[in-house]
Amino acid sequence: MSVRVNVLRQEHADAEAYWQRFKYSGDLNISVATLINELNDGIMQGEGEERPIHWECSCEQGLCGACAMVVNDRPGLSCQMFCDEILETSEEINIQSLSKFPVVADLAVDRSRMFAAMQEMKLWLEEPAKVRPARVPMQYDVSQCLMCGSCLEACPNYSLDGIFAGMAPAMSMVNLTLMSEDKAFKKEYTKRIYDGCSKSLACQEVCPMEIPIMEAMSTMNRLSVWSLWKLFGDHRENKRQAVFTNPEAPGSY
Repeated sequence: MSVRVNVLRQEHADAEAYWQRFKYSGDLNISVATLINELNDGIMQGEGEERPIHWECSCEQGLCGACAMVVNDRPGLSCQMFCDEILETSEEINIQSLSKFPVVADLAVDRSRMFAAMQEMKLWLEEPAKVRPARVPMQYDVSQCLMCGSCLEACPNYSLDGIFAGMAPAMSMVNLTLMSEDKAFKKEYTKRIYDGCSKSLACQEVCPMEIPIMEAMSTMNRLSVWSLWKLFGDHRENKRQAVFTNPEAPGSY
């Protein structure tokens, strides 16, 4: 059986993108990552000077996130998407890079903006971490984020130059908040996460690690509300004590 494979190619960041059509006649019980390798083998064995398809990969086991791309309009890891399953609903396979990041060449993109957002959000602890056994399962779930960018590709609210950082940095945010005691630490996130998320759940649908993103965000909301309530409660208690000891103090009831 011969299958048509279309790959969106781009020689370098400033070059014009174009679709290249391939015809593949081999085994279809393979991943898209393997398919790309097969296409490159064919290119290398050809007599012309056509360059191989440029793409990124590392583990080919769904553990590194490097091979994220869009296949038939769905973002994901090419090593976890299989040709025979794709062809159950389509007659061809279309492969292109993630569109929310600058293209380096062909299917490889520059994800540095995603990591820069994490730095801007100060996603690190400046205090000893406090591990609570009850929170460990959620910490484990969110720590599985591969930073592959699939969630950002699917998100209708994320853009490269926008203020909204997306769910990839948000998962690190949740993990650190679960370990942090600093109330001010949590205030950094409102603008970069909560003000931009519309809860479309597109991120959770395409996450290759099946992270319970909305549950994680709900946990974050609960912790934030509890911290604010406790902070407000402490303020009220201090005020009550001041009034109790000095009835003439401002704000006396």
